[in-house]
Amino acid sequence: MAFPSPARSFPAACLCLAALGFLPLPALAEDWETRIFGRAQYDYTGSEGDQSGFAHDHGEIRTARLGLDLKRGGTKVRLEVARNNSGDVELTDVYVKQALGQSGWSVRAGQFKTQNSLDEQTSGRFTSFFERPAFTDAFAFDRRAGVQLERNGRRHSVYAGLFADNINDTAFSGSHAAAARYVFTPVLTETELLHLGVSLRWREADDRGFEYSQRPFSHDAAPILSTPRFASEDLFAGVEAATIHGPAWLAAEASVMEAGHGPAGDTTFTGGYLEAGYVLGGHRTYEQSKFGRPQVDRPVTEGGRGALLLAVRADWLDMAGSPANGGRMDTFALAADWYATSHVHAGVNLYRIEADLGSTTAGLAPDFAVYILEGGQSEDVTGIGVRVQIDF
Repeated sequence: MAFPSPARSFPAACLCLAALGFLPLPALAEDWETRIFGRAQYDYTGSEGDQSGFAHDHGEIRTARLGLDLKRGGTKVRLEVARNNSGDVELTDVYVKQALGQSGWSVRAGQFKTQNSLDEQTSGRFTSFFERPAFTDAFAFDRRAGVQLERNGRRHSVYAGLFADNINDTAFSGSHAAAARYVFTPVLTETELLHLGVSLRWREADDRGFEYSQRPFSHDAAPILSTPRFASEDLFAGVEAATIHGPAWLAAEASVMEAGHGPAGDTTFTGGYLEAGYVLGGHRTYEQSKFGRPQVDRPVTEGGRGALLLAVRADWLDMAGSPANGGRMDTFALAADWYATSHVHAGVNLYRIEADLGSTTAGLAPDFAVYILEGGQSEDVTGIGVRVQIDF
């Protein structure tokens, strides 16, 4: 995979954004503050099921990204590209964010994530586990082309946007969505936090309809739970809470999804998690309504031992609603992540999944599908994940 060289990144980004209609061509001649950033993650996963014969033993370059931020006055431009699962390069974030005077409000236009879920908004560089809670994948939080009005305040933050589809896919001929999020932070210091939030997202599907699925705590494994394509629209509602107290933190979310399928009515799915952790030699940080880069008090580059992040999480996903019985899973996970510096870390995740399998085999890993057809109703999966990551 060949990324553009830093020397050519600025004009390439501007030309790309100009072609998308986000940046006027005269801006090419202006002076901008620039920042080049990127990340690389390598993951290994080993897991097996107790009954179905499922076994997964695989390593992959999970993420390889390169991006460019441009800033001038109240205008910020971001262009980021990534290597996808097929080895091709695609656009991730590409947008313009414009401050609206001194009001504290700004408008963002381009492609970016809809504002839903604390853990989904937290960068994958800084999440405490390699995989996000099951409901975030099952309910398909994603990047979409759209316009969003937002305000990142010290106590109150508000986001509301209208979206088409992902610009790497069907873009403006696919599904569309509307999303909003409100966050209240009554306590916010360098090492103390109380975060409370709520978010909504409505989507309308294209002609294919929506399906919902989730993998067994592995990015490159096929799903253990799945529904057929049945929903013409859905509505997500979620609540979130988190606290940081020195080196310790707690986080929790709960959500409900109403999936509509015409005269037959709605199907209700739910999901959520509870997480607790502690950082030896540092602490977690918070900025702009999400967790930020962990603080390492004594990195190895300064003669220290780095920081060790320890975490435990229990999460659930229930998609057993009729008529689309997608099953239920409970996941229990432990994480140990050593940060040599705040930009270089390696870690391990241990997990146990207890699943009540659904009634459909559509889209499942072959071993789970065969097991269901043979009359299997439940399955437990135990696994380990290892990650090495660097970002700049």
